[in-house]
Amino acid sequence: MTSPSQLLSGRHIPVLDGVRGLAVLLVMLQHFFHGIDKAHHIADDVVFGVAGRAWMGVDLFFVLSGFLITGILLDAKGRPHYFRDFYLRRVLRIFPAYYALLLLFFVLLPLLHNGAIDRYLADSAPDQAWHWTYLSNFRIAWRGTWYQHHFPNVFWSLAIEEQFYMVWPLVVALCGRSTLRNACLALVAISLGFRLALLLGTDANWVTRFVLTPGRMDGLAIGALLATSVRSGADPAATRRAGWIALLGAATPLLALELQRPDNWRDLPLQSARFTLVAVVCGAALWLALGSSARSPWRLVFESRSLRTLGKYSYALYLWHGPAVALVRAFFHPNDHGTVWGSRLPLQIAHFAAALALSLLAAWLSFQLIERHFLALKTRFSHRPANRDSVRPTDLPS
Repeated sequence: MTSPSQLLSGRHIPVLDGVRGLAVLLVMLQHFFHGIDKAHHIADDVVFGVAGRAWMGVDLFFVLSGFLITGILLDAKGRPHYFRDFYLRRVLRIFPAYYALLLLFFVLLPLLHNGAIDRYLADSAPDQAWHWTYLSNFRIAWRGTWYQHHFPNVFWSLAIEEQFYMVWPLVVALCGRSTLRNACLALVAISLGFRLALLLGTDANWVTRFVLTPGRMDGLAIGALLATSVRSGADPAATRRAGWIALLGAATPLLALELQRPDNWRDLPLQSARFTLVAVVCGAALWLALGSSARSPWRLVFESRSLRTLGKYSYALYLWHGPAVALVRAFFHPNDHGTVWGSRLPLQIAHFAAALALSLLAAWLSFQLIERHFLALKTRFSHRPANRDSVRPTDLPS
């Protein structure tokens, strides 16, 4: 099991790679199934239903990011170059791969004057200034609708994380442990209240409520709360009973909300609690995974080679899976073919596998050609001794 001393020492914790891998797998599952017409088959109902709820992977990213980022800040608090080191490490981790993607799609590819590429970028290119400045979530909220393709749609969560990074180091620096815990709890309440106020007091639609930063801080705050708990002496193994209570207490009403979806379910006041419940479930699962024994189901899942591999390339996968699935669909779209034994699943599984393979290839190239060279520079701006196995914060989409 993971002890607080392991987290504080910066030693590599494999289970966190698996959590990160699960998060990006859920995001890809949701996006790779989006836009595919399911058939009238019970297998389609089940699998497509699960895929349609896999958006929760972003919330798992938020919780994990809040946990790791807050931990890094708490460990560095009071040391020289606290702000400089944090921001330079974030820049080295996030900017190179992100801006390389924007440079390719918004600057280089349009020079080809290819009709298919121009159509792919038609609705997002005019808004590219919002993407270059990490403000795309506000642009999407203003539009009140998503872009046509997943490529720019994933930037909203990256924008929220960047906005969090701009403010949170100062909050951690100014607050004691007790005050910081209270601030985390206050942010959870503020997020819930903000979503409810938008729903009841404005005509903002569900997309606007989904992407605005004040309404999505509860996941980051719950992750931060876990980080303060570890550093206050709370042992995940010793408090796993509380973790199970939180997990079951949040999962039960969340399951009820997900099973009962009337046509206007997104506009029901009770649905404002959905993101908070998801964040609590993700936080409790993370806590239980950290406190589990070596042979527990938590470890068997999160330390599996497949999830850890996805976790290693999760940032690049998050960036590249949209273009990858678009390219696959340009040549093979399940909707253009019939069904197999009355089900769309066989064709969709082939489509999913192709999109996943292409996403992994793009992510691997991104990591090898860009990310790893900049990651090697991060040790120059760390309060810890250089350690190739140190815990790396998750970045979206952390």
